[in-house]
Amino acid sequence: MTDPWEGQENQELAAAIKKVRRRTLIRNILISLAVSLITLVVIFIGAAHLIDHESSETMFDEYGYMSISSPNEYLEPGHKDRRGFLSGVLELDTYKIVEGIPIPWREKWINYHVTGFPFTTGVHGGTTSLEGDDPALKAQGYEYNRRYNPDNGQREMLFYVPGADYNGKILNDIPSLSQMESGKLVEMALSFDKNYSFAEVKAMLPAGVRPVWYWVDTYDDWKDFGLEPEKNGDGVIVYPQPLISTYGVYGFGVRPHSENPDPADFIGSVKVGLQQKGKYYSEYKRIYTYLKKDKPEPGTSDVRILGVVVTGTTRGLQSLNGQPYIRGAVLGAVADRY
Repeated sequence: MTDPWEGQENQELAAAIKKVRRRTLIRNILISLAVSLITLVVIFIGAAHLIDHESSETMFDEYGYMSISSPNEYLEPGHKDRRGFLSGVLELDTYKIVEGIPIPWREKWINYHVTGFPFTTGVHGGTTSLEGDDPALKAQGYEYNRRYNPDNGQREMLFYVPGADYNGKILNDIPSLSQMESGKLVEMALSFDKNYSFAEVKAMLPAGVRPVWYWVDTYDDWKDFGLEPEKNGDGVIVYPQPLISTYGVYGFGVRPHSENPDPADFIGSVKVGLQQKGKYYSEYKRIYTYLKKDKPEPGTSDVRILGVVVTGTTRGLQSLNGQPYIRGAVLGAVADRY
């Protein structure tokens, strides 16, 4: 016969065990939730620190690279930084200065992400330049057109490497200055007949012509830059096209708060880029190796000038007409004094 007290004790024990299990389950759930919450907080704080670091490194990379690769172009103060999880986009605006007049120039979007997590926001850089259709150039047999800034419609400068064969199709906009209003302020890219030293360039430019950016010879392999004529599939010779100011043109110049450019500035910028080991490291290394040749490191005498960007009035720049060292001259930004 079953003892009724024993049955009651079993029920009470089962209820107690069930209650303990329920408390344990609730405790474990709360602990898991707390651990998960703490883990998420740690992850997001860590991700925020990582993306902040990547943003700063990317900004430093872009600023440094612009200092050698953007003729008479500067970053506007401030920028937008749109961040996601482990990735982001820097939105930068640039401007030019033509005889003291700032000209809004370009919008740039730079993707960045934490190393090892190649996520992106899906935003990419805009068009670097647009190609115009110039009937006059076609009539003269030119195989290329002028380039224009897609953000403001102004002309982009073009550069001709000394010694490269352009089949005689080299622009010279100096004569057209006489057809423009005398008070207009203009920017112009001058390409030389050969390379010169920095001192030689400063001495040979006439008065009234203000050099603001010096184009440096960094062309170690002409084929990589498309500087040699080649035959296409039909056996027709295709001649090189001039370099545009947004690709493959390097140099140094004045800055908004520094009016005394020096070849040492260029070498210093390249060295900083090497030390940074960022996005443009391989290009810095290529330039540095080309400049120093077989020496331990390059000196200022190794910085040879292939051309210069100048600014001035249309009347003042007419003094460049007929100068024997000028192989090509291409107008860039144009501004009004008032």
